[in-house]
Amino acid sequence: MPNPILTADHTWLRLSQDEYFQPFFREYLELLKSHLKQIQKMDQLGKPSRRYYTCGQDHDRRNREWKPFQLLERHCEESGYDFLEARDMIEERVGRKLTCECELLRN
Repeated sequence: MPNPILTADHTWLRLSQDEYFQPFFREYLELLKSHLKQIQKMDQLGKPSRRYYTCGQDHDRRNREWKPFQLLERHCEESGYDFLEARDMIEERVGRKLTCECELLRN
């Protein structure tokens, strides 16, 4: 049986406290790492230069395959938090608007 979802206000009150936000966010990042594709870029000499994670989709609303925050939605359902408030809290904490959750693992 899924957890009951907290209201947006209760989600904000809870996640505004580091003792709740930090574990929630760490679990979310691990979920992203386990579900997103890791890309290895090579430099001009063929040596690995950097790695990053991607959802593998064009970040365009017209792309029907692109589901920008599906893992966060699932994580919120399992954790009992309001999805929209949790996303706002994450964006506030990282200091920028996100187009897709894969951007969290790029920087």
